Amino acid sequence: ISGLTSQATRELNFPVDERGTLKSVVEYFRETYGFSIQHVQWPCLQVGNTQRPNYLPMEVCKIVEGQRYSKRLNERQITALLKVTCQRPQEREGDILKTVRHNAYGQDPYA
Repeated sequence: ISGLTSQATRELNFPVDERGTLKSVVEYFRETYGFSIQHVQWPCLQVGNTQRPNYLPMEVCKIVEGQRYSKRLNERQITALLKVTCQRPQEREGDILKTVRHNAYGQDPYA
């Protein structure tokens, strides 16, 4: 994955032959795979090289378990990540106690 498109999926077209005939991403997925894209307002993932990019609608992609992102996040991404992952100590303790109760570790002879 080299990036996200700046345009919505419904606005993306690409050449399909040497004459420069264009086809939309939405049309391509419907005709080729019989797949109707539901979230045409979302951007696509850009894969391949910059001279000949390939566009993949996000809803057809899957993040594989254990897959990680090794590039540096920008300041906006770091701020957003901290905002959703940061917890006050009392909240963290409450979540831990709730998990312990839910999993019934007290009744588990192996815990």
